[in-house]
Amino acid sequence: MSTRVEPDEAASTRKIKYGAAMSYTQIFFGILSGLIYTPWMIQEIGQASYGLYMLTISLISMFAMDFGLDAAVSRFMSKYLAEGSEEKAARFLGVAYKLFIGLAVALFIILAVVYFFLDSIYAGLTPGELDSLKVLYIIAGLFIVVSFPTKPFSGILVSHEQFLFASALHLGEKIATVVLMVTALVLGYGLYALVLVNAFVGTLVLLIEYVFIRRKTTVRANFTERDPGIYKDIFSFTSWSTVTLVAQRFVLNITPSLLGMLAGSASIALFSVGMVIEGYVWTIASALGFLFLPKVSRMISRDDRGAIATLFVRIGRIQLYIVGLIVTSFFILGREFMHLWVGEAFNDSYYIALLLVAPSLVTLTQDIGNTTLIAENKVKYRAYASLIVAVISMTLSPLLIPIYGPIGAAFAICLGNTVGLVLYMNVIYYRVLKLDVAGFFRACHLKLLPGLAIYTALGWGIQQLFPATNLFGLAVKGIGFVLLYTVIMWLLAFDDSEKGLIRQVFAQVKLRILSIHHTS
Repeated sequence: MSTRVEPDEAASTRKIKYGAAMSYTQIFFGILSGLIYTPWMIQEIGQASYGLYMLTISLISMFAMDFGLDAAVSRFMSKYLAEGSEEKAARFLGVAYKLFIGLAVALFIILAVVYFFLDSIYAGLTPGELDSLKVLYIIAGLFIVVSFPTKPFSGILVSHEQFLFASALHLGEKIATVVLMVTALVLGYGLYALVLVNAFVGTLVLLIEYVFIRRKTTVRANFTERDPGIYKDIFSFTSWSTVTLVAQRFVLNITPSLLGMLAGSASIALFSVGMVIEGYVWTIASALGFLFLPKVSRMISRDDRGAIATLFVRIGRIQLYIVGLIVTSFFILGREFMHLWVGEAFNDSYYIALLLVAPSLVTLTQDIGNTTLIAENKVKYRAYASLIVAVISMTLSPLLIPIYGPIGAAFAICLGNTVGLVLYMNVIYYRVLKLDVAGFFRACHLKLLPGLAIYTALGWGIQQLFPATNLFGLAVKGIGFVLLYTVIMWLLAFDDSEKGLIRQVFAQVKLRILSIHHTS
């Protein structure tokens, strides 16, 4: 029997706030450690060994696709819990675990077959490098296969709104991994230690997640009762999610190959640096989206379209503050950053990165729309959008690359994203989800435009007057720009609720500092 239990929405909002804060802490640590730790690691183990390490990770990741099942667990668990149907949630979990176990077996077979062809696939490697690759491949492959059946853990935590625990745990995972890797390399353990540390810390995290889920959640997987409807729902959801994943990977994986064939290897490096910047922007701006899936699922179960529309605008404004700061600041400081970070040879990477991140001023501010598509099991529209992006990008890239090089490839992807993820998706949000898209742009982009324009103009002027000569000087200037942006947005864009949210955060931080000082 299903009994709907109305959750405490105030408690849900607090969980989202704390989860968001911890998610951003995790993200910034990951970016900072990547910028500082990765160059040191390459210096310690050598460029060739680092190449083998990354080759192993990318090779195994290529086969370890979950076909959207991970997202399906989050979606359906959130839906069933919102409806108060723990029995159906339990049956769904049983099906999900069975599917992941089946995928793990298939993955083991595929990886085992590939292992026996490594000599042929990577004939250009030396015998010593091949031996090292095989050892790394076995360690990383076994960990991926063994951990694959635990994939539903993340979806269970999301559906129960355990965002703070999940983000804190993964922050701890990143810190522990870096600390143990540094220790291992300092002690002279070398290349194999990197993969062993990843496997050890990853296994420990899975054990902690398992214990937490057993103690803090009530839903248990039901492996005995069969429900054909669940298989049908999962297949419908994952088939379209797979189309989206394949289309996205197609663009990312094919573009470097096209550049290599049509413009030379140097263009791949230029494009890759731009992709790194785009990846950072996406990671930072999209941290909020997954937090709202349970809340949106409850709104849908109550048929509360007004609440979804309000959330669409509210979260969109917050995301635009973040994306707007990043994109406009990169427009102002990006050329200087590229010069100081990777050298003059990568000047074109500035324009590549700008083209890749420009559509994010819209796409990354509409996460609630995408989350609503997931919650309503209408992910096929996102798949259509990804196909549009892939078709436009892959049609134009071969035409533009011979003339404009990697900038041409970036323009093709930018145009594809604009047509598929901006124009087409906003038609879907309006016609399918019945969201007030025009009202969204008025409340978000139009209201924030004066502040963004003034910040960009002032920032550009300051940049011309005070160029930085090193990364430290650039970082100090960047902090000043963040403060300038905050002041301008406070005066011109923040509404009363947003100002109240900022005051609340500072009050909580002040209270925490005073309590620590008092106890010490």
